[in-house]
Amino acid sequence: MDGYESGAWIDAAEAGGIQQALDALPAAGGTVHIPAGRWEVNRTLEIALAERQHLNLEGEGRASVLVNTSTTGDPLLSIAGALGQWWPDLTITVRDISFVGNHDSGDALVVDHPNDTLVDACFFIGHGGTAVRFVSKGTNATVRDCWMRDCKRALSAENLHHLTMHGNQTRRLNEGQVQQEHVYIDRNCREVRIVNNHFAYGDADGIILDGTAQHIVANNTIEGFERCIYVLGCRDLAITSNYLHGPHGVVLGGDCSGITITGNTMINNTEAAVALEDALGSGGHVISSNIIRKSVYAEIVEDTRQGGIDLGASMDCVVASNMLEDITSDAAIVGLGGGGHVITGNRIARCSGEPVRLSCDHWCMEADNLSDRA
Repeated sequence: MDGYESGAWIDAAEAGGIQQALDALPAAGGTVHIPAGRWEVNRTLEIALAERQHLNLEGEGRASVLVNTSTTGDPLLSIAGALGQWWPDLTITVRDISFVGNHDSGDALVVDHPNDTLVDACFFIGHGGTAVRFVSKGTNATVRDCWMRDCKRALSAENLHHLTMHGNQTRRLNEGQVQQEHVYIDRNCREVRIVNNHFAYGDADGIILDGTAQHIVANNTIEGFERCIYVLGCRDLAITSNYLHGPHGVVLGGDCSGITITGNTMINNTEAAVALEDALGSGGHVISSNIIRKSVYAEIVEDTRQGGIDLGASMDCVVASNMLEDITSDAAIVGLGGGGHVITGNRIARCSGEPVRLSCDHWCMEADNLSDRA
């Protein structure tokens, strides 16, 4: 091992294995290269980094295949940053590696204290846990251009500030495992950007934002989930320019405030395009410039219902300039209880029920909505 003590570039094959290469990382850090080939792993690969011990773990794309053969729920790779610190001098990069699991294995990649962490162009399939899991606390993490298939979850994050998830693709596998939500963001995360991803055909929810604040969810394609975006007790979110195809487009649950839902295309939302559930205390939302309609392929789908906007018992919402077509629920826009709403400038076309139904406990304003009814 003497040849690796001061080196900044370590070949896993020459070092005798991936764990040996990680163990040989010098104090100043460096690159651990995983050559092309199938690398079977029966116990968790792990490394604990120190301040200024940078790690660049790289493979050769789908040719470098790490296979978790454990069936006891253990993760495949565990990386710990500088524990207890928010802003260490430490970078972590994991790039161009394929992570293969089994339905009894655990997470593919766990990063504890993911400060300045980049997960780039990796392939994850078949893990009984989460493809990428960030734990404890951290800042400045990016997961980009990864492909995550048949994993119990794609990504979860706790107490992470400044996370970007960009350009990733997730998908259920036919005859694969039953999945949980694809993305989970916990209540202590801040300034998260989930942008330009394609989340497809899960068994539960596309994205869960759980009691958190100050995020942007934009320009994503989210299709085939029971709830495309599920927001629980959150505030100050921007949900914009997404394509949302599933029974529920956006669901705000509990005491949410200051949510902007604008410019989205909501297709075949058989239950509701936007629904506020348990909404007492929720409010201050803007729902504007969305297109809500059936798919052009609706006639070949068994369930051709299309839901509208349900404000529940929330307060002080603005619903403006939306296009709602062929809504099959009792009312295209409904508010029961609550009040203080402004409902204006919406086009409501060919709906089978009432255009707008408000039974507010406080004043509401409805004006300048155009429907097909006189």
